[in-house]
Amino acid sequence: MNNKKNRIVLTVFFLLAGISIHVSSHTIKVSEYGIRPNNKENSIPLLKRLLEDNKNHKSLTLIFERGRYDFYADPVNQSNDKATIAFDLELMKNVTIDGDSADFIFHGKVMPFYIYKSSNIHLKNFNIDWDRPYNSQAKIIKTTDEYMDVIIDKKEYPYEIVNDSIWFLGEGWRNGIVPQYTNLYDEDTKNIIYQTRDRPLGNDLYNAKVSCLGENVVRFHFKPLIKPKNGTIVVFFHGTYITNGIEVKESIDTKLENINIYHTLSCGVHGYKSENISLLNVHIINNETKGRAFSTIADATHFNGCKGHILFDNCSVSGAGDDFMNIHGMYAKVSKILDSKTVMVAPNGRYIGFDPKANAWALDSATMQRNYKLRVMTQHPQYDEKNKLEGYILTFDRSIIGKVKTGDLLENKDRTPTLTVRNCKMLKKNRARSILVTTPANILIENNYFSSAGAAILIEGDTDLWFESGAVKNVVIRNNVFEDCYTSGNNIQDNPWGWGEAVISITPSVRPSGDDFPAYHHNIRIEKNIFRHYDYSILFARSVNNLSFTNNELIKTNTYPQFYRKTNLYLDGCRKVTVGGNRFSNDFPGKNIMIKHMRLTDISQFGTKLTITEDK
Repeated sequence: MNNKKNRIVLTVFFLLAGISIHVSSHTIKVSEYGIRPNNKENSIPLLKRLLEDNKNHKSLTLIFERGRYDFYADPVNQSNDKATIAFDLELMKNVTIDGDSADFIFHGKVMPFYIYKSSNIHLKNFNIDWDRPYNSQAKIIKTTDEYMDVIIDKKEYPYEIVNDSIWFLGEGWRNGIVPQYTNLYDEDTKNIIYQTRDRPLGNDLYNAKVSCLGENVVRFHFKPLIKPKNGTIVVFFHGTYITNGIEVKESIDTKLENINIYHTLSCGVHGYKSENISLLNVHIINNETKGRAFSTIADATHFNGCKGHILFDNCSVSGAGDDFMNIHGMYAKVSKILDSKTVMVAPNGRYIGFDPKANAWALDSATMQRNYKLRVMTQHPQYDEKNKLEGYILTFDRSIIGKVKTGDLLENKDRTPTLTVRNCKMLKKNRARSILVTTPANILIENNYFSSAGAAILIEGDTDLWFESGAVKNVVIRNNVFEDCYTSGNNIQDNPWGWGEAVISITPSVRPSGDDFPAYHHNIRIEKNIFRHYDYSILFARSVNNLSFTNNELIKTNTYPQFYRKTNLYLDGCRKVTVGGNRFSNDFPGKNIMIKHMRLTDISQFGTKLTITEDK
């Protein structure tokens, strides 16, 4: 009898709970708030009111009718160099925004989505673009030793020439050409031109006098470093790192699905100190219907200090102003030892800091080994007499005497996400590399197609510039196709600003100094991939313990001229290397390995053996 009563009570409880959940869950057609497509009106004020009215629901779904919606920057914000947020999802839970294939068109300095301290946010089924992007595109029609003539569609990319200078006009902005990046693209394929990287026309372009030769025809008076063939596309930038497209900050469980991002003013998707981010069928690509070669101003995606799992499935990239993805943590350099439990660390561009009681690794600056684990109890900023940030004061749970010294690095141990990249397509249409990843958690890269301008995969560990940590512990790269990658990478020519050392580049900042120098990275398996390649360089690996390159197929192509180091596998300071079971086409060049800071016994081969030589 008691069991029967309990069952009745439980049934009633769950029915009431279901009713409660149903009542608190809202699905709203945005047209109910007057947000309607195809009228060119600013959707932001009504959208702001909608979100404010419904922010306290336990679950909220917003449905857009298919069509075009416009979002305009606030003139006051733009004049103060501040971005206007279109979809402000701060402190919200269980929100779904379904665009039903709508076009979200932005005007001026706008951040499309801001997800902050929120959880379970699902964005799906829409396109992101700007009518007037912060790039302009031109077609080269003539190049001499004294000038370069280009055609610029003034309707698509408005400009004016004043006092021999060209100014590009946007919605609320008037800017020149930013000198950081000016890439060249093939007219037909929109691929980055073979053996060109950043500023291939030379730095004199940015100070060149400009004259008008007629409608849409402009002459830049300078001596170009190279003479591209007529029809080559050149893309100009009018800003860098302005504001991100989809910003995910200090949030949990974010899913992006069925989204096309044609342009953003910095990264397409940026994750900062967030947990569990999934990109499913997300394409960050140039808008071919508008004839564009470019998409985002900066990286297609970038994740700093995240944890949990990052997933890419069936995504693609083209036209991005930087790499497809960059997943990393943070190194903080110890600038002062203040007492037995306190240090100051220097700020840097990737500083994420430490939460209270966060775990940290201390790394010796000479070997870059994680040799001491600490718990950070407190953190606070330190300013100098001019109110300039001098660094961050960190206190620990234990003594650091004899364990940490000035110049050593601290790494945030807690913010190290796992990564899965599968079924993705990475083309030669975007600047630099495809995948950059440095995290000690599990990494799986499988069933993807790469045809990158620079390295297809770059695994670093940077203590020289960006301080992006850290050493990997378990990486599997399998069942991918790498086709004619690395057409624009060449550190021999412009070290260290090239786009990699090989199709797969493993290049931490640490430099081995001898045969016994400890390895930085660990457990990297490259297996069952197909490399269709025109040149020698397939793998460059520095300072890896337990590295395997097995059961891959290498097929010679004749798509491009060979240009680089005549070695298939270049290994520097690697330990416990296994090479074997690889199948080479008869005409594939090299079939060799070059080693440095290694012994022959560091390499084990099976099957057909490759020739090993030492780089002295």
